[in-house]
Amino acid sequence: MTQRHFVATGYVVKDGRTLLLYHKKLRMWLPPGGHIDEGELPDEAVLREIKEETGLSAVILSPIRESAHKEKGVLFLHQPSHVQLEDIPNHPQHIDLIYFCGVKDGAEALSHEHEGMRWCSASQLEKDSAIRDEVRQTGLEAIAYVQSLAKERTR
Repeated sequence: MTQRHFVATGYVVKDGRTLLLYHKKLRMWLPPGGHIDEGELPDEAVLREIKEETGLSAVILSPIRESAHKEKGVLFLHQPSHVQLEDIPNHPQHIDLIYFCGVKDGAEALSHEHEGMRWCSASQLEKDSAIRDEVRQTGLEAIAYVQSLAKERTR
């Protein structure tokens, strides 16, 4: 039986750019994210991982299901943009919950797991062959989603 771990990833968007980190061990540009700890909600995990890996406090922009019925003991969590299954070399597969996030506050600080940090615009994502296709596509989706939220707010 294949071993699998649950992880949460946050595409952090600010000023039309998304944040990518150069992972030392995997040698690739990735958004912040990591394992969901035992007893931790995915919403909590993605915000914790963003803070640990970037120094930034973030807010999840993905929607929360609304309900006319308020039942005791039922909590609706943010809906991930999507969920993907990832093969990680020499590691269990990851079931990755992908969230779109914005910056709340904090100062950028690189974690020990990474050796680079950069904010990428849509055109930079499209042109940079060092960025994996899956990361490029989701980064573009995150930027477009956050821009659409901003347009809705100005109406």
